[in-house]
Amino acid sequence: MLTHNLDHRRYQFSQLENGLRVLVIEDPSCDVSSVAATVANGHFSDPVDCLGLSHLLEHMLFQGNKKHPQVDEFSAFLSLHGGYVNAATGSEYSHYYFSVNDEYLSTGLDHFAYLLTQPLFELDSIKKEIKAIDAEFSLKIHDDLRRLYEVHKETANPEHPFSKFSVGNANTLNQLSHQEVQRLLQILHQQKYVTHNMTLCVISPLSTESSVKLVHQHFAHLSATKAPNSQTLPPLYLPKQLGVRIDIAPLKAAKRLIVTFALPSVQKYYRTKPLSIISELLADEGPNGLLGYFKTRGLATNISVGGGIEGSTFRDFNVNLQLTELGIGQIDSMLQTLFQYIQLIKQHAKMRFFNEKEALLLQVWQFADAIKATDEAIGLASAIFYYPPEHLVASEYILDKPDPAIVDHILSFFVPSNMRVKVVSPGAKTTRVSRWYKTAYSFSPINPALLKKLQRIESNEILSLPDDNPFISESHTLVEQKDAFSIPQKVAAADGFNLWFGQDHQFGLPRGDCYVSFDCRAAIDGTEIATIKRLWIAILNSHFQQKYYQANVAGLNYHLYSHQCGFSLHTSGFSAKQLSFNQALLEQIHSFDDFSKHFEQVKHQQSQSLHNNLLNKPINRLFTRLSALMQQNTHTPLSMVSFMEKATVEQVHETKNSVLGERYMESLVYGNWCEGEVEQFSKNLQQQHAFYTGHKKLSRSVFNLCKQDLLLHALPCEHPDAAVVIYYQSPKAQRRDTLLTILLEQLVSPVFFNFARQEAQLGYLVGSGYVPYNQHPGMAFYVQSPQYSAQYLITIIRDFLQKLTVNLLPYQKKWPDIKRGVMKQLCGKDANLGMKSQRLWSALSNQDYLFTQSQDIMNELSNLEFSDLMSFVNGLALGQNIGELILYSDPNQHITPSELGAVSLDDISAFKKHTPLVE
Repeated sequence: MLTHNLDHRRYQFSQLENGLRVLVIEDPSCDVSSVAATVANGHFSDPVDCLGLSHLLEHMLFQGNKKHPQVDEFSAFLSLHGGYVNAATGSEYSHYYFSVNDEYLSTGLDHFAYLLTQPLFELDSIKKEIKAIDAEFSLKIHDDLRRLYEVHKETANPEHPFSKFSVGNANTLNQLSHQEVQRLLQILHQQKYVTHNMTLCVISPLSTESSVKLVHQHFAHLSATKAPNSQTLPPLYLPKQLGVRIDIAPLKAAKRLIVTFALPSVQKYYRTKPLSIISELLADEGPNGLLGYFKTRGLATNISVGGGIEGSTFRDFNVNLQLTELGIGQIDSMLQTLFQYIQLIKQHAKMRFFNEKEALLLQVWQFADAIKATDEAIGLASAIFYYPPEHLVASEYILDKPDPAIVDHILSFFVPSNMRVKVVSPGAKTTRVSRWYKTAYSFSPINPALLKKLQRIESNEILSLPDDNPFISESHTLVEQKDAFSIPQKVAAADGFNLWFGQDHQFGLPRGDCYVSFDCRAAIDGTEIATIKRLWIAILNSHFQQKYYQANVAGLNYHLYSHQCGFSLHTSGFSAKQLSFNQALLEQIHSFDDFSKHFEQVKHQQSQSLHNNLLNKPINRLFTRLSALMQQNTHTPLSMVSFMEKATVEQVHETKNSVLGERYMESLVYGNWCEGEVEQFSKNLQQQHAFYTGHKKLSRSVFNLCKQDLLLHALPCEHPDAAVVIYYQSPKAQRRDTLLTILLEQLVSPVFFNFARQEAQLGYLVGSGYVPYNQHPGMAFYVQSPQYSAQYLITIIRDFLQKLTVNLLPYQKKWPDIKRGVMKQLCGKDANLGMKSQRLWSALSNQDYLFTQSQDIMNELSNLEFSDLMSFVNGLALGQNIGELILYSDPNQHITPSELGAVSLDDISAFKKHTPLVE
């Protein structure tokens, strides 16, 4: 199997006698074992009289099996042993995956094998899961991505299975009797969920021998059944569905131009990667690239290239532009520019771009930060269907057959007659409404005169392909490590300035992370300055997007963002040129003041974003509101809208100066750098900082609910669903209360999910979570329901919590396992360098300057008894020393606070003014 020379993991690919193909990876750096199975079955297999059947089948596998008949028994087991399980159904494949502490991998595989191969398909469960799928459908009925996707389906070849309604709902799944649906589920499962039609990937710290043995133990007994014959697919689009324009009216204030080119499958070209070459050229955000040209003329603000639906025989290639109001009226001329740029690519020599891409892919492959193991397992289980065994690991990175002729062949499909133009605009003139999501749209052939014009395009002298990338480093070497910096040390301190430096001794990669945070006294002076600060940061990001696009391509990433007390800059990636890159960004933050150039575009974008927030799902809006209520310097989107709409260029100048004028700077440089490099970086930062006034780190206080009565807050929403969030604030921000809250959430999460989703059938979107604000612990229970009122949901949730002590008593025997699972989550190995840097940065933010949090957690956790948790739960159930805040949205009902024994929280300003803070 082809791997790179720094990959020390062990791989073993094999095929069991029954036909199951398995990839096992031994990775000593893993903290848990991760497993994924891919099945060659998706919604393309759904019968026309039972659309959504494959999705229902996925749900049913979690409803009990012949060995483990209890509903969600696997999920409950995993939650006690440091893991989780999930699944997803696609068009041609379905994916199932879980993680678990490695000592329980055998039991996990046992559950997994029976889940996949021996489901019960009981009628009562089928009825419940049809309701759950219908609730899932209802939840997304106002989701613009789903709505656009349906228009795509309705305007494709009706004979192609892509055109089918894939999610399913009560209408499609109740078309037949439940007994007939049960029969269809059994037939589909027997045909598709067979060994020759399934793959497995296991990533574990266990040896390959041990993992292979466990796979044989739990999967080798399955009978050898051949995969069904693959269906012959018709063309995705008929001739009349190409060379067309589709106008779509969204619910949110979005304006987009999406140009889709219909391609055949390009899977066989994975060693040439023609679409990667084309994508990066079209996506170049430099001043003379496609986006730069449109930005200069005020037509577009953003671009994404290369996405699109993909299947075994087809591939869509999208050029997706976010438009301005001016751009909506210039679609034809923008199409001309697009084809001028495509013509430029066709005419240009391409080996330089192949060479650059090959070098970058090799660097990324050799020095990549590890990704989440479950995600990697899903990708590799899927790859077994696409690639030969020797290239399973290398498939994404290998470019050993550069061939400009193949790029030219693919570009031959990039012609006007082979495109579909989608224009998304609130003002779209429409003539049709989609069946399921009620999306208004129109569909018409592109004017022949325009097609003819686009076919005979003239060159555009302003456009040009990108120059050589100046951010690419030819070599990456590891610096000498010093034991003194194995834990970050404060290496520079001045008035209002601290810089910490640490070297990575664990991952051995030429990478690193550099954080620089600014606490700014002016930034906490109210909603208006917070809004203008947000606009200033957005303008800077727009400027950086054009100026530093190639840095991103070369593996240097940046993230500039606002926070409640100021703003932060985080750079990451290869270490070679990163500190100078970070310094260049900081210099631009201080010196750049050409705010008028893209002011109106960015301002409109930010206003649109704030307005769109008001159209989010009710449950999302409730959590956004909760964040604003709990934190002193966090503001609601609604309160920021008017300030954003009235913002001026002069205000941005004033805000920049006042925000930067007085500040506290804190920085962490962690990774592959030597002391001298960091000393120079620190010296440059301090020289810049010396021109400004320093002050101390600003407080991140939260409001103290524990001294308040039960609070009730109503949030008006136009969405038809009712939604509820019940938030409990723990008594103190001490480690003991934090751990008790985390332990409780770990225990109650699967219990509440099963109760709300399966037993009470409250809706699809239900759950609980650990929700800290500025390190003060808390937890939330949430439900969004298409059928029940908010008052009913509140009553049901609170009744559940009253019985929580009884519900949790059976877990007393498993208390040591539960504590071990939480300890592994909180104190386990860092999965990659980025996560380690983030943990160290969080420690600094929490003023853990000795970086002893993990040891402190282990000490505290080892002393906690089950009786401590029960006392904590009793306090929650009785409302003793616990803050409780109920947020709800219900278009059909207003709850009188006295009915719940609550006090109404109506005036947010008054609440923030009179409620005491807790550090």
